[in-house]
Parts: sequence; C-alpha cells; structure tokens
Amino acid sequence: MKPFVILAFAAVALTQALAIEHIVLAHRGASGYLPEHSLPAKAVAHIQGADFVEQDLVLTKDGVPIVLHDIHLDTITDVARKFPERQRPDGRFYAIDFTLAEIRQLTATQRFDPKTHQPAYAGRFPLGGYSYHLHTFEEEILFLEGLTISTGRTAGLYTEIKQPTFHRREGQDIVRIVADILQRHGYGTRKDEACWIQCFEETALRRLRTELGWNGKLMMILGGKKPGADGTDYDALSRPAGMKRVATFADAIGPGIGRVVTWDKSGQLHVSAFTHDAHAAGLQVHWGVVRRDDLPDNCPSLDALHAALFEAAGSEGGFTDFPDLTVQWLKDHKLR
Repeated sequence: MKPFVILAFAAVALTQALAIEHIVLAHRGASGYLPEHSLPAKAVAHIQGADFVEQDLVLTKDGVPIVLHDIHLDTITDVARKFPERQRPDGRFYAIDFTLAEIRQLTATQRFDPKTHQPAYAGRFPLGGYSYHLHTFEEEILFLEGLTISTGRTAGLYTEIKQPTFHRREGQDIVRIVADILQRHGYGTRKDEACWIQCFEETALRRLRTELGWNGKLMMILGGKKPGADGTDYDALSRPAGMKRVATFADAIGPGIGRVVTWDKSGQLHVSAFTHDAHAAGLQVHWGVVRRDDLPDNCPSLDALHAALFEAAGSEGGFTDFPDLTVQWLKDHKLR
C-alpha cells in the first residue's frame, strides 16, 4: 500500500476524527504499569479510563479458558521449575498440557525471556515486585462486572481467542467454548453491547457469525506477511477488496500501527490509505499497540504517535499498554 504524505489527508482525516467516537483499549490491562493480564492490571486500566479491557484466552487440558497471552506458560510463570518434566520436544511448556488445578499451582510475574530470564521491558514493573496466579475467563468476567458496579462506569470486554487452529489440532474447540461462556453472561445478542471478540483467524470469526450465532461485535486482527494458521491472507485483507470481504462478517479491522502510519528517516509522517479504505468498507479501525517505551521507527514522540493515529489517520482507537496516557491525550485534544 502506497503511503500518503500527511498534508494530503490531514484536513479530511481530522474532520473524520472529530465525528467519530474514540475508544481506548487496554492491552492486557494496564500492562505498562503492572504484570500483563493480572487482575490488578485490569482494575488500574479501568480506573485510568479505558473503555475496554483485553482478555487473551487459551485452554487448559480440561477445556477451561484462562487469561494468558500465549499458548505457552514459560514466558510469565515458574512452570519450568515446578514441572520440569512436562516440556514438549521443542522445549516449551504448553498450557493445554496442564489441568486448571495444575496451572493454579504456578506463580506468574511480569513477562520475561524464558532463556535469559530477563524482563521483556526492563523499565517496567520488576519481576520480583509482585507475583500472582493465573485466572479463568469466567473469573475475569465477574471481576469486570464487579468494577462496573463499584465504579458506575462500564468495564467493557475485548476478548481475543488465541490460535483456534492449534486448539483444534489438540482436540479442543476454543471458539465454541468461549462463545458459550460469553452467551451465558448475556453477551452476543446485540451490536451495542460492551463486548468485542477478536481473532487472527478469519475462519473462526466467520464461524462465530454463522454457525455459533454471535450477533455481537467482531474484529479481524491482521498479522504480518505470513498467512495465519488457517490460511488467512493478511495483506489481501488490508486492501480495499479484502476489507469489503471482512465487512461481511466483522465490524472492525485491527492493523499493526505500521499499516496505518509510518515515519521516514527524516521524521516525516506518512499516512496510508488504510483507515480511509476501512471506513469506506464500513469497518472501524482498532490498531495496536501504543507503547511509550517502544515507539515505531523514527516516530519522534508518544504525542506524535497519538496525533498520527487519531487525527491524521482518523481512526476510532486501539490498544495501548498505557491507557491513562492515551485517555489523557484524547482529553487534551478534545476528542473525548
């Protein structure tokens, strides 16, 4: 997709930005401040003003969805120490090989490299500062429902179903299990609910919309150059014809920031046609991920990144590790 220099789109995009509702999606909770997916991180994200809090879901051996970003356990827990004999031939420890009772025995921390045991982000919450236990999807739903009651402001769910094809190969139907739990809690009947489901696999989202009768909001996440596990062609879906296809089963599309805005070596911002094309297809754009400690190449500042995404590109919103900073930027610029 050819980039367009910011001046070419600025007036139109800013007009669009002022006309749309901007949302802030807490990426694994307030993960820039506390260990990802811990319940304290979810509470902080809500209190900081996030509209939706993300849950990544994988299954245990006994078919229970737990809130965990990876299908592996060894990037945030002490599984290698407590169950050293349970690694697979590739050296990894898979959540689906452990029952919920076994997973509850693990201690979780901030994300780290399982080979070096160094934290993923050195300047974030320290590995030894706080530990917690992994929790189930249903426990998080109840927790967020409690926050809605106690704060008087809706804590929205933004649920990602991780690797449905992998789970199918392991004999588990994660898509149906997650849909059943959400539907038991009253979600999936209307588009105005405070609940989204997202996935990197087109086949899973299509199945939710048809076979499983999901009438709530769906978001198609776009990966990189390689096809998804189910054969999803992300580059094809990022083009106008592909976006029209996405709009037949989803309500939003989730690009990486680089598909929407980039900066050249001179610091000049370039805005692609991505958001324009998505809106033309009737889709919202929910990008990811804003990190103040990991800005895109040549991006001069966090302020510049927010301005590019919200004003220059005119997108609805996206995922951030620092919900308070994104919320405050929107308030400062009268977009919230």
